Amino acid sequence: MNIRPLNIKGTAKTPEIVFSEEDSIIDIKGKSIPENHHTFYSPVFEWLEEFASNPPDRTRVNVYLEYFNTSSSKVLLKIFKFLEEVSVKGKEVEIVWFYEEDDLDMKECGQDYSTMLNMPFRMIEVEGG
Repeated sequence: MNIRPLNIKGTAKTPEIVFSEEDSIIDIKGKSIPENHHTFYSPVFEWLEEFASNPPDRTRVNVYLEYFNTSSSKVLLKIFKFLEEVSVKGKEVEIVWFYEEDDLDMKECGQDYSTMLNMPFRMIEVEGG
């Protein structure tokens, strides 16, 4: 397996998205309110296409978002559905959704995603900071 790195730096309006080949972990952190979600997320989907052609046996996706807008929620679902296809092909993919204990909106969003996907989806409550 030799997957090209994915390392998108986060900004005030866009999340950091990093793939660690060593651990087979995709981290999505920060806020997702890009001016143009298509422009921002296009390289992610190009990378996912390559990733899906030769995925590792196990992949974990850690999602820790403080906030995201409606267009980003649709993009997240598209990313999750894409990864679900990888899991259907016999590879183990798990989504881990982190939310702060007092952030009921993010908790509900995670619960909503978990019902839309046919793959392991774990929710982890963390202390607010």
